[in-house]
Amino acid sequence: MIKRTTVISVMLIVAVFFAGCASSGKQFNATHANDIQNGVQDKATILEWFGQPVNKVALAGNPLGCVERWTYTYAHAVGYGTVTEAHSLVVDFDANGKVCDHAYVKQK
Repeated sequence: MIKRTTVISVMLIVAVFFAGCASSGKQFNATHANDIQNGVQDKATILEWFGQPVNKVALAGNPLGCVERWTYTYAHAVGYGTVTEAHSLVVDFDANGKVCDHAYVKQK
């Protein structure tokens, strides 16, 4: 049984390789990306709109007073690396947990 499972697994990996599909990051719903306003939304709202970010980092010395950055990224490629879809959202927060800066880029 293990041998058959291994063969099937290898066949699936080979099929995916030859199909040329790959994804990076985590898919997120960007419906509210253009609704973000500095000083208006807080962390709870951003979490509700976009879910957990791919990355959270502390910021120091930011000229706008931002202290934390959340990053959402997703890219999907087919046909040996041709990117067919890419989204990137960066949201910075101040010490009170309000949005102090943000950027959204979409490629399709």
